[in-house]
Amino acid sequence: MSKIFKTGIHTFDVPAKRLTFEYVVHCPSTEKEDLHSLIVVQPPGWGLGSGYLQNGLRALWRPEDYPSTTNTRGYTVIFFHSRGTNGSSRPPSSQMSSMPDLASDLEDLRQYLHLDRYPVLLGHSNGGAIALGYAEMYPSRVEKLVLLDHQLLGVQDKRLLQLQATRIDPRYQDAWDRMLDRQTGSDEEFTESVRAMWPLYFFDPRQYVPELLRDIGDQRLSVWCYQAQGRCDKELRYPMQMVERLGDVQAETLIIFGREDMICGIIGIAERTAKNVQNARLITYGECGHFPWIEKKEQTIWDIRKFIEK
Repeated sequence: MSKIFKTGIHTFDVPAKRLTFEYVVHCPSTEKEDLHSLIVVQPPGWGLGSGYLQNGLRALWRPEDYPSTTNTRGYTVIFFHSRGTNGSSRPPSSQMSSMPDLASDLEDLRQYLHLDRYPVLLGHSNGGAIALGYAEMYPSRVEKLVLLDHQLLGVQDKRLLQLQATRIDPRYQDAWDRMLDRQTGSDEEFTESVRAMWPLYFFDPRQYVPELLRDIGDQRLSVWCYQAQGRCDKELRYPMQMVERLGDVQAETLIIFGREDMICGIIGIAERTAKNVQNARLITYGECGHFPWIEKKEQTIWDIRKFIEK
């Protein structure tokens, strides 16, 4: 197997951008090298990292650990760290952290991996926006696109009425109370503030927030990435470019959304994307929030596998 696809942590340089990028590879134990069995995962660019996805999506390369998985095929899965996150270096300027900037880095990864196109490109939340942006900017370079509760720049992504209603819901009251004292002056303060907000991302926070926290582990979140990306995306010269270019996507696309996602809304984001991407299918799960592979684990993995393998 080529060294660039071996299990472990890898880095490569892009001198033109003065950046070094890190990616993590997980390979199945029984499969021979097959680039058609490759999934590239784009985590969020605001500093959350990929640990929660590496833990949550492990069934994609280790199906033998999940007895309920009927298809035992394992995939090689690559987790790509955006500029400034994990072991990838920060750009020379914080003004170089917009969605188009981060999407362009996926093109550097594709070229480094010597791929004609990505067999499967998967993104969650803000990582979904980056993956979708790449599929818009480089339409011929993505065969299949998987979007999990993805963000869509230019669209109000929070379901504000439902989010406001949670103020009196006992499942979320502690999260709201702690948000009033939110501090983001350092990575440590930012990490704690996000930790306090996680209940708002779930239909059943009492049962599933502990699993997310285990998956995240001791990852310290980057307030620099969060502030730089947020500012750059708000200052985009063409703020509706992501919405207006949905029709450019050529990839066969699967969109998975939790119906109770209060962070990214089904009507404003999922349905609009499914309507305007030429070859897209939308699947929604009831009693599910922003992390479908946690609250609907078996169904999510099954639907992803079914889409990839058809």
